[in-house]
Parts: sequence; C-alpha cells; structure tokens
Amino acid sequence: MTDLEPIQRYVNSDNSCLFSSISYLVDKSNFNENSSIIYRMMIVDYIKDNDNVKEDFLGMSKDSYIEKIADPDSWGGGIELKIFSDIFKIKIASIDIESTRIDIFGETKDYDKIIFLIYNGYHYDPLVMNSKDDMESDVTIFDSNDYTNIIQFKEYIENLKSKGHYVDLENVHNYKCNNCNEVYENEELAMLHGEQTNHWNFKNI
Repeated sequence: MTDLEPIQRYVNSDNSCLFSSISYLVDKSNFNENSSIIYRMMIVDYIKDNDNVKEDFLGMSKDSYIEKIADPDSWGGGIELKIFSDIFKIKIASIDIESTRIDIFGETKDYDKIIFLIYNGYHYDPLVMNSKDDMESDVTIFDSNDYTNIIQFKEYIENLKSKGHYVDLENVHNYKCNNCNEVYENEELAMLHGEQTNHWNFKNI
C-alpha cells in the first residue's frame, strides 16, 4: 500500500456532483450515469423513513426539503454528507481546497471506514488512492484509524491550493482563467468554462 498516491477523480459538473462522488466512492463497480439520481433518492427515502431527522436539522419542513433535494438541479452539501454517513455507517471527509479544512461527517460515530471528497468552492470530486492510471484499481474506502491517509490527502490538497485550483466566488467578479488566459464577463460563463475544461484557477481583473 505504500506505493499508492492520492488522485482526484472527476465527476460531471451537473449540480449532482456530490451524489455522483459518493456513489463512486461507496460502490464504484456499479457507478454509471444513473448513480446521481439513485443516490438522491436514497436521501429522500431516508428522510421519509426516519422520524429522528428533524426539521431544524434540514432548515425547512421535511416535505419542502424532499422536494428540493429530489430536484436534479439542486446542490448537495453538509446535510447530505451527514445523512450518507449514517446510511452507509462510514465516515466522510470533505476537504476544501481554499482553506485546506477537513470536515469529517460521522466523526463521533464508531464507524471503522472512511471515504474522502475534494471541494473546490463550487464542485465535489472523489479522492482515491492508486499507483497507476487504471481506475479499476482505485482504492476508495479506507480504515478510519489510519491517519496516514488523511496526511497524504491533506498534502495533496495543499499542492492544489498552491496552484490555485479553487474558486472563491465571493471575491471574483470579472473572471480570467489563469490556465488559458480566457476572460469571462460573468460567473455563469466562467463556471461553464470550468466545467468543460476543469480549469478553476480564476482571478479578479
């Protein structure tokens, strides 16, 4: 296992990247174009079937939340990561590139496995370990007590941060892509460029 290195795998930027990423990490052998909607519906079913999910946790009524999260154009975030952690009895570490902060969902639970996600301020992708380019060999689930994985992933994220591979939407108004020097007049066009090229290094001009 010592020859394994952190690798970012890429999922579609279609507002369902969190769901696709979890699907790939939890069950990559069955990952396909329908995975994101299947995993969305897992969240819906969990909320319907569990009385312990309270509306103050969801930030709205259960019916409103279910309608929202079932919409393919609705983004996922911390609430969904917490629920997925409970569904799969696994810890989920989300690492933010800009801050290099690691949020671990299920951290207080006695779950013995952990998966890792990368977040660039706009988009989630799976983080895996591998020693080659063959995705079939990706290691996606790790021992939660093996902190060497967290250290390696943190170093990998810090390297991405040093290269500017994140999007600070609050501080960017006119967008220039530092990867190819294209300039975009608004956020929508810049984000479309990022989705098509995986260029996320924008600066204010």
